[in-house]
Amino acid sequence: MHAFLKLSLILVLTFGIQYSAKAADPELPPLAKVRDANKNNRIERREAAGPLVDNFDTMDCDKSGNLDGKEILSFFQGVDCPNKDPSKKQVGLARAANELLFNLYLPRTTSMFTKVVKPWAEAIEKVTHGTIKIKFSASSLAPINRQLRMVATGVADAGMGIHHFTRRKTVTARVSELPFSARSSRAASIAAWRTVQKFGKASEYKGVKLVGLVSPPPTLIFNTKKAITSIRGFRSLKILAAGSLVQPAKLMGSAVVGVPLPFAYEQFSRGVVNGTFSNYGGIKEFRLSKFVKFATPIPGGVGNTSIFLVINRKKFDGFADGQRDAIMRVSGEKFGDYAAGWDANEKVSVKDAKKAGIAITPLPAKAMKELKKRWSAIEPKWIKDADKLGVDGKAAVAFYRGELAKIEGAK
Repeated sequence: MHAFLKLSLILVLTFGIQYSAKAADPELPPLAKVRDANKNNRIERREAAGPLVDNFDTMDCDKSGNLDGKEILSFFQGVDCPNKDPSKKQVGLARAANELLFNLYLPRTTSMFTKVVKPWAEAIEKVTHGTIKIKFSASSLAPINRQLRMVATGVADAGMGIHHFTRRKTVTARVSELPFSARSSRAASIAAWRTVQKFGKASEYKGVKLVGLVSPPPTLIFNTKKAITSIRGFRSLKILAAGSLVQPAKLMGSAVVGVPLPFAYEQFSRGVVNGTFSNYGGIKEFRLSKFVKFATPIPGGVGNTSIFLVINRKKFDGFADGQRDAIMRVSGEKFGDYAAGWDANEKVSVKDAKKAGIAITPLPAKAMKELKKRWSAIEPKWIKDADKLGVDGKAAVAFYRGELAKIEGAK
C-alpha cells in the first residue's frame, strides 16, 4: 500500500469527519483540508493528491466533479456509493460461513499486525483444522474510536481496538497503561489478561467475546534537541502524544500536540513537535530516526497503550464447543507468546536506533525521583475509575504488579 494511502487511511479513521451545523456538506478530513486550495469544503480533481487521484472517479458518487467529506470517508471505510436503483438490493461484505471478518485499521507492515494479529489468525486456522479462518478487511469499516461497538453490532465478526477510546466502559485492562510497570510486551499482555480474568466485569465487553489483550513494548521519551538530565529539560519539549500518553506528557511540564504516532513524521518535518513517546520499533517503523537523536529510557515505560482483541459474541457462541475451545487455546494468555515476537523485534530496533546515532541517556536519580512524584497522580485516577465500575482498584493494581513480577522473574 502506498505510504500516503496508509497515512490517509489512519488519519481519516483516527479523526473521522466532523460535521458543521452551518455547512451544507460534511467537513473534509484533515489531510484533504490541506489540499482544499479554494476553501470550498470540496476537493476538485486538480486539488487531489495520493490515493484521491487514482480513485477520484470511484469516490465521486454524485459525479459532481469534486469530492465532499462523506464521499472521502466512505471510500476509506470500504463503503460503496449509494445504490440509486431501488430495484437492485445493495449487498454488504460477503464472506463464507467459516470465515471471521476481522476489521483491520492498521497498516499490515506494523509490528502489531506482523508479530501479533497475523500469527494469532494463522494459529486459529491451524488449531481448528481450517474450519475457522480469519479474513482481514481491505480497509477499516469504522473509525478507530468505534471498533468495539462495530464488532458488538456485527458489522465485522472480529477486531481490535484501543481501550483509551472506550475508557469509561472498559476500565480493568487499562491497568497496563500505568507508568513504571512492565519491562516487556509479553509480561504486560499476560499480566493484564490475568487481571481482567480476576477483576473484570462482564459489562466491559458487552456483545463481544474478549479473546486477547496486548500492550506494545514499553515506551521511552525521544526528542530532537538534547539529552535530558533534569525535569526542567522536559519543559522545552513539544511532545507528540495521543490517548493515555497525553497525561504523562502534561505532568512532565511539556507542551502537548495531540496527534497519533503514525503522523509524527509530518509533525517533526515541519518543526511542529520536537519530542514524542514511543518504543524503538515505533521510531523505526515511522521513519523518525531522521529527526530524533536523543532517547530517555524509563524503567517500566512511560505508560502503555492497552489493546483488546474481540469476536462478536453471537458469532463466537454459534461455533461448536470444540471450535470455541480451540480458539481460546491459542488466545487469552497465548497472546503473551505473540507479544514476545514484538519484544524480539524491539531488540533489533534498539540496535538500529544506535546505528542511526540516537544517544540513550538515562535520567539521573534525582530527576527520576521527581518524575515518579509527578506521575504519582496517574495511578489514583485509574483506581477511582475502577472503583466506579465496582472493581477494587487497589487490589487490581497490586495483583497486576505481582503478576508482572512473577512473569518477568521467570524469564
